[in-house]
Amino acid sequence: MSTAITQHIQALRTELPENVTLVCVSKFHPVEAIREAYEAGERHFGESRVQELKTKIPQLPTDIHWHFIGHLQTNKVRDLLKLRPYLIHSVDSERLLQALQDEAAKLGIIQDILLEVHVAKEETKSGFTLEEISNIQYQISNYQNIHVRGLMCMATNTDDEAEIRRCFDLTARVASDLTAKRSNSEAVFQAKPVLSMGMSDDFRIAIECGSNMVRIGSTIFGNRAYPTPKPSMQTLKAVFFDQDGVLFNSMPFHAKSWELAMTENGMPFSAEQTYRNEGRTGASVIQENYRAIHGVDAPQEVIEAVYAAKSDYFNRLTGGKLPDLIPGVRELLSFLHQHGIQCWVVTGSGQRSLLNNLCATFEGILQPDHIISAFDVQHGKPHPEPYLKAWERSGFRKEECMVVENAPLGTRAGKAAGLFVAAVNTGPLPDSDLTAEGADRVFPTMHALLEWLQQN
Repeated sequence: MSTAITQHIQALRTELPENVTLVCVSKFHPVEAIREAYEAGERHFGESRVQELKTKIPQLPTDIHWHFIGHLQTNKVRDLLKLRPYLIHSVDSERLLQALQDEAAKLGIIQDILLEVHVAKEETKSGFTLEEISNIQYQISNYQNIHVRGLMCMATNTDDEAEIRRCFDLTARVASDLTAKRSNSEAVFQAKPVLSMGMSDDFRIAIECGSNMVRIGSTIFGNRAYPTPKPSMQTLKAVFFDQDGVLFNSMPFHAKSWELAMTENGMPFSAEQTYRNEGRTGASVIQENYRAIHGVDAPQEVIEAVYAAKSDYFNRLTGGKLPDLIPGVRELLSFLHQHGIQCWVVTGSGQRSLLNNLCATFEGILQPDHIISAFDVQHGKPHPEPYLKAWERSGFRKEECMVVENAPLGTRAGKAAGLFVAAVNTGPLPDSDLTAEGADRVFPTMHALLEWLQQN
């Protein structure tokens, strides 16, 4: 019997030229929907989260070509390459290129990728600038375990067809320029390049501009089946807050502390790495960095020494005082408390100087038994255990709870626990890092989140 998914695919095939590959964007859709598309003859599917891809692959036929189309963090490169994706579309920086090269070399594989070009008039979209793309031809030979097959772009999110066409035309022109350099041995592409351009709303324009690969999801599967409903003040019973970067403006101190403690123990570590690892337990951060540098697990005495040094630096940098609160957070917690909504703290921190003062800082609002820290769990974020533990202890239904996070890994943990996640971007990472991990809403400030709750 013909299903709606089959009918949608059949209709699409009548529109797509033979030289255009259809990538069915299956992210956030269940395995059953992918299987229906597979039975309708499709073999190319696109996912945006490594963990979701890892879950789906064992449940589906082995001849599926998996495309990774989401923002890829360098600390997830190893896990993704072990899954052997058919094509990675979203390679958007030299740092990511190098990480892919390093891990592919370790695995002894050659990975096909596309370079993402930033042509949209939106800062939230990522990718190489046109200048960076034009210069990459001189560096690509350094990446011997990477095969650059073409370019990918996302057009500006607008109803202006001329602007959408400008984005696609520009990307096609860049691909043509890079291919034309073959005559003087400077070509990036050694065959007809893949141009991954066009999604459900704009693929027809993309094809007119030269696209030979389109990424289509909602036209095939319908609206994505996000697992959690939007909470309202009428149904909300508990809010689970992360601590660092959500309650306290402590992340700059943590970043510097980690940088100093790791470096003096022979493990260089940048401030950006701190923000990208935010939410993990201290032990797991040390273990991950040690393993990346030395290729073996860190001895327990090293973990204890590094974390002790980190804690000492943190206390010295803060002068033994609590960091300032994130602007608007006291008003937000007071508003929730006034409406009878429980406030919880779910943190990967083991920094006792912060934990011991939480209840005093939010006296009358936060209860001691409403704190889940590194001392309460076996697995820190991005594992869902911390948020699952808070939810289980609360006694409420998942649709009556909400997570407030500021970090990609914390967002991933909240979504993996099946909870609605409101991300407040208080740090230096782009909003796209939060949406890539499944954040249901991203807010620029706590005041914006409070205003949104007041309206719901």
